[in-house]
This record gives sequence, structure tokens and C-alpha cells, in this order.
Amino acid sequence: MSLNLTTNDLLLLEKYRLERLRSFFGNTLNLCFLHLDKTNTLAIHCSEPWVVDQVLSEINHLRWYAWIVVGAQRLSVYFAEEEIYKTVTRKPIKKSQRIHS
Repeated sequence: MSLNLTTNDLLLLEKYRLERLRSFFGNTLNLCFLHLDKTNTLAIHCSEPWVVDQVLSEINHLRWYAWIVVGAQRLSVYFAEEEIYKTVTRKPIKKSQRIHS
């Protein structure tokens, strides 16, 4: 059985993933605009300086949830149309932790 998704299907799925992420950080992300771009970077546009502070105070949890829920590989925080913070959502695996096959 083949599953063919239309562009509208994919946009709807992205919307639901972003809403799910927002639900975990309701007090913070409800005041932000979220956008996932083609390179799997989640952009968080904050409306107020105190929201930026709150997002940055939760950044470790936010990184993990962005990867698990949304599939984002990178995360960027913006205020006043300027990128003020960026990071990867997962820490790179050290050579000693890689699984050898």
C-alpha cells in the first residue's frame, strides 16, 4: 500500500507538529511565531524581550522537544527580525559512542 501525501497534507502535518510543540511550552511559545524551513531549522520569532529570556531559560528542553516532536535539526531564536541565538537540537555523537557495524 502506497501513501501519497499532497503538499496540503504535508503543510497540515507540519502545522500539527508545531501546535504539539507549542503545547509543551504554552506559557512561552504561545507568544511566538514558529516556522520550520526546508533545511529543518525551527525559527522561533519572539514578540517581547522577556519572552526571549524565557525561551533561552528553557532552551535545553526546547532543543530536545524540537527534535523529537518537530524533527528540527537546528533551532534559531529571533527578536526584532534579528537572530540572537542558534543551536543544533541534538548533541553530536562522540566517536567512542558510535555503533560500529
